[in-house]
Amino acid sequence: MDGYGADVYIFMEENSLIMAHSSIPSAASPVLRNMMHQSTVMNGMRYIRIPGVPNEAVQAFIRFLYSSCYGEETMKKYVLHLLILSHSYSVPSLKRVCTHYLEYHWLTKENVVGVLQLARYCDAPRLSLFCIRMVLKDFKTISLTEGWKVMKRANPALEQELLEAVVEVDSRKQERLRKIEERQVYLQLYEAMEALLHICRDGCRTIGPCDKLLRASQPACGFPACKGLETLVCHFASCKVRVPGGCVHCKRMWQLLELHSRMCTEPDDCKVPLCRQFRVKIRHPSKKDDSKWKMLVKNVIAAKNALGPFSARCSGLL
Repeated sequence: MDGYGADVYIFMEENSLIMAHSSIPSAASPVLRNMMHQSTVMNGMRYIRIPGVPNEAVQAFIRFLYSSCYGEETMKKYVLHLLILSHSYSVPSLKRVCTHYLEYHWLTKENVVGVLQLARYCDAPRLSLFCIRMVLKDFKTISLTEGWKVMKRANPALEQELLEAVVEVDSRKQERLRKIEERQVYLQLYEAMEALLHICRDGCRTIGPCDKLLRASQPACGFPACKGLETLVCHFASCKVRVPGGCVHCKRMWQLLELHSRMCTEPDDCKVPLCRQFRVKIRHPSKKDDSKWKMLVKNVIAAKNALGPFSARCSGLL
């Protein structure tokens, strides 16, 4: 502050000045180094000017060049000016400090659009991404702020970019939900295959294989799909229509039986009804139907494998 050994005057707004040592700013900023080389020298002193920002911001900037330190209150008050100075005079260390402070201590829904525009101007991609994520997270609220209205008038291209990003995020969200729903359906089909094998091999509650008697003390079933499948099997056995396509419930049972036959790994010892008959049918499929069944089997197996060591009934989805 006393300027001992100083060899440069840095002029600010209203002709206020700071005395500094040319070697320090020159080492910290290539832009200031060029300004020093091109500056006028009078009586052994160089003269440069840093205009356009408050004097306190320039003082904080010069202090950072000397010590890499800053006051918390000064940063809070002049962080936007310091970001501009760090970009204009190529001081990456100060830019990192400013962007970090903006990301975690300064951003609000009211100012995020303005900060985004400044981040673009100052080539701060991390801060820009941080702002965009904040806008997308609460677009409805932020689009009503004064900052958005100003941006809409001054920078319509940015507004269009953000609107397109909102549409894209919404589309990805819908696609993700659709895939989750599909996966749940495939998990339910896998569970139904497990329950069908269980019923035909061991018996369950009120129904069982023809070569076994159900015990009165039958343990509680651990297959959540069994209850619904038992009802479906009983209907299938007693339905008078029973023609594929004639009864919705019977049609569903036919489809489950065919799906099982296509997934069965023990065809010679399988106790599921019609398994062998369906396997004979599979040998002469139509190309259209066969491709659909193969895709269904592939998706059911993929959904099962996605659970790792856990079965579908342990996932809590069924």
